[in-house]
Amino acid sequence: MIFLKTFADWHCDTASAIFENKESLYDASGHINLKMLENYDSPIQTFAVWLKRIYYPEAYLKTVEIIDYFKNEVNINRDKIALITGFDDIIKNNGKICALLSIEGCEALEGSLEKLYSLYSMGVRAATLTWNYKNCVATGVMESSLGGGLTDFGRQAVKEMERLGIVIDVSHLSDEGFYDVQRHTEKPFVATHSNCRSICSFPRNLTDDQLRIIGERDGIAGLNMCVDFLSDRGRADKDDILRHTEHMLKICGEDHICLGCDFDGIPVTPDGMENVTKIGGLLDIIEEEFGKETAEKIGKENFMRIIKELL
Repeated sequence: MIFLKTFADWHCDTASAIFENKESLYDASGHINLKMLENYDSPIQTFAVWLKRIYYPEAYLKTVEIIDYFKNEVNINRDKIALITGFDDIIKNNGKICALLSIEGCEALEGSLEKLYSLYSMGVRAATLTWNYKNCVATGVMESSLGGGLTDFGRQAVKEMERLGIVIDVSHLSDEGFYDVQRHTEKPFVATHSNCRSICSFPRNLTDDQLRIIGERDGIAGLNMCVDFLSDRGRADKDDILRHTEHMLKICGEDHICLGCDFDGIPVTPDGMENVTKIGGLLDIIEEEFGKETAEKIGKENFMRIIKELL
């Protein structure tokens, strides 16, 4: 087999998608499955557990149910994929697809550090603090008008995440929440799937000041393939991705950018980025525009640095 480029991606919603559709991870019908991923040389994919709002009243139990479903799929396909919880696991499983487990929104904590510890024991190693709405940890970006950043419990939770080794993700967080994370944490934090607000005005994107802070903290920001986050004109292509990449390079630098494609969590993809098989071609274009070293950092090396440092 001739492998495509290797890559590491910080965010997809495939775990929740296959749970909802009762599909196999191997040949699922969405943007990502193992048949697609095994065309790459030892790729790393972060799989997020995202909850529909109807599940919020039983958020912890539903999160555990989705994790169990996903882990069972990993076990069925254990000759192809391994669940990782740290840098050493990546080295040990060289040649396989590596899967990092995250939660998208901390609804599952339900105000309890014990539930955080429980999720950690299940293998969760990254946490997007909110989805778009307020929860026990913080206020999401789509309810920013309500005011509020981290809650009292949220300040406890982020300190425990840093102590345990759970990567803190500020994507979807309100601006006030972002600055609270800056104030109440010490280690690098990440925005796993957020683009540049100065290029595309959607509020889910990061301001230049936020990008600078992520760079200064030695964190990373992940390029998101959501059309609405790439362009204000209702459609997008690889040129739009390059515009956001160029801006991130200017504001936070090549050591602080990664991929956070958001596959299986976005309704429409940019032209030419229909699924995960297109990442190799995107990295080729990034290499042509910005050089091989920059492309390799964005493609995988920056991700690996964060994992090595924080987990």
